Amino acid sequence: MNFHIISIADLCIDVLVDAQVKPEYGQVEKLVDDYSMDLGGSIGIFASQIAKLGGKISLVGKLGDDIQGKIVLQTLKDAGVNTAKIQISSTEKTPLGLNLSCRGDRAMLTYLGTLSLIDATVFADNVFEEATHVHIGGYFLLNNLVQAWPNRIKELKQNGKTVSLDTNWDPEQEWKTITGILPNVDVFLPNESEAIAISGEETVYEAGEFLAKLCPLVVIKCGADGALVFTKGEIIDYKIPQDLLEGLKIVDTTGAGDNFNAGFIFEWLSGSGLNECLYRAVLCGTQSLKALGGIKTQVVLK
Repeated sequence: MNFHIISIADLCIDVLVDAQVKPEYGQVEKLVDDYSMDLGGSIGIFASQIAKLGGKISLVGKLGDDIQGKIVLQTLKDAGVNTAKIQISSTEKTPLGLNLSCRGDRAMLTYLGTLSLIDATVFADNVFEEATHVHIGGYFLLNNLVQAWPNRIKELKQNGKTVSLDTNWDPEQEWKTITGILPNVDVFLPNESEAIAISGEETVYEAGEFLAKLCPLVVIKCGADGALVFTKGEIIDYKIPQDLLEGLKIVDTTGAGDNFNAGFIFEWLSGSGLNECLYRAVLCGTQSLKALGGIKTQVVLK
């Protein structure tokens, strides 16, 4: 393969708690089944899976000068991710994502920390010069970049780069600028809820058709229902292959969408057809369901 992905990273440390009980205020103490602390952030998980598949990826970002930042940085290096452009801050803590998993559902609390330091200055010094592809994730958590991305994405396209985008959820639920930048995005990878929210449509099919008028390849993640692809007037309803479901025990859904993205983009950049892209995407997504966190059971090809 001949591609180099560069991403601005929403890196954080993920603390994941698995329980059959929900938290209750009033100093009520309840026992949980398991917990994990590991690399988090949409781009962090994506990059780890890309590297483990054998892809070349470099990250740009900031971490705190603390034990959490050291864990994140070392985990990325161990996976094979280029971390040379990740800076260490002496003023802010490493971001934290607290994920509470209960009976197939999740509640999430996020501390932004060094993410609040990432602004448009990160684009200086031709940061994307060596990239053939730019993947954008954590779009709304990196709030200081939202206004800068439209012009930046245009420049990327003018310079011959390809671009993929997964916005993740907008905490303010305003979804600003997304429809305006989609014409310059090559692959858009929302989940079902995000697609509906961004488009303003009522169903995922209507949302996909709306978004496909703006972006040439729209891949909507639909959880247990697989994925829907809208491209060139064609709709592909991709169901999860039975061989990936046999014996599958879902432990945690954290990072499943990010691993799906990595599998799809890895194959797409490798020149594979849509069926191969979707199979790799679903394989990576379902594998990540088998353990707490997004990286412990990632697919390894390299």
